[in-house]
Amino acid sequence: MTVPPLLVRRLVIAPLVVLVELAVLLVSPLALLVAPLFGGRRAIRMVLIAVVLVGGHLAAVGACLRLWALRGSERDHYEVMRTFVARVYRAIVRIARVRVTITDSAAEEPLSSGRRPAIVLGRHAGEGDTLLVVHALLCRYDRRPRVVMHHALRLDPVIDVLGSRLPNRFVDPRGGDTEVEIAAMARDLGDRDAVLIFPEGHNFSDEHRRRSIDRLARAGHHEEAAWAREMRHVAAPRPGGALAAIDAVRDADVVVMGYVGFPCSFGDLWRELGAPMTVEVGMWVWPAEDVPADEDAAIDWLFARWRELDAWIEERT
Repeated sequence: MTVPPLLVRRLVIAPLVVLVELAVLLVSPLALLVAPLFGGRRAIRMVLIAVVLVGGHLAAVGACLRLWALRGSERDHYEVMRTFVARVYRAIVRIARVRVTITDSAAEEPLSSGRRPAIVLGRHAGEGDTLLVVHALLCRYDRRPRVVMHHALRLDPVIDVLGSRLPNRFVDPRGGDTEVEIAAMARDLGDRDAVLIFPEGHNFSDEHRRRSIDRLARAGHHEEAAWAREMRHVAAPRPGGALAAIDAVRDADVVVMGYVGFPCSFGDLWRELGAPMTVEVGMWVWPAEDVPADEDAAIDWLFARWRELDAWIEERT
């Protein structure tokens, strides 16, 4: 997908997004009145979630515009990000009746202490799971996340602005040197910074899992392909980005984060809005000195972590 130039995004796409979101807010009272006819309380909750998302997004757009006029600092932009994420997260958890629990949480103390930078490797379970992880880093552990994002997300004005003004990276998986970009992003990490990478590259699906196995087999990585066939709940990780970040910051702790109970699609979210939900989060930490420096050994290490993550998910499904 080709992303329009900066001026088009700022002068055309951003105003259009704002107009559409204002229209959504204007019609939301009517939508709440008619929602019971199309799904009862479930439809009401969905409308309320949409209103929260739109309202929070508009507030963030306004805050970004104000910081542009005032030449706001990096700290100011992280505060906009924190406010937006916290507002949306709290509202969705309350409206959708979600309970988030953290188990296998040996990583909590290293993340909270801020003694070392962190590289967080997250499972890509479904729509919106980035919100779950970014909220944990920003609001629970007081970390400053640097996120690797697909370049198509530049079409969202808030992501585009914050992604550009903060040390994040937009990457196009189909071209460019992604590993170089990620290494450059990670190289100057401070003790309270964290790089967030989703090594699977896409939201998990059976089709994506099969494609990842085929990719490994075609490339002659038969052992990794066999490991990927054994995994049922995650796709094979792409080592390039994760290892580039680890190599760039050899003193960083590496945290693997997984979760179960998270809706994998908007369809799943719609079905599960009818009852309370529980999302269970697991986190495991490996000190920098325990991560192999040799590339082949590091790839085996990453696959081992993903196989352990798959087994953890299997125990809970």
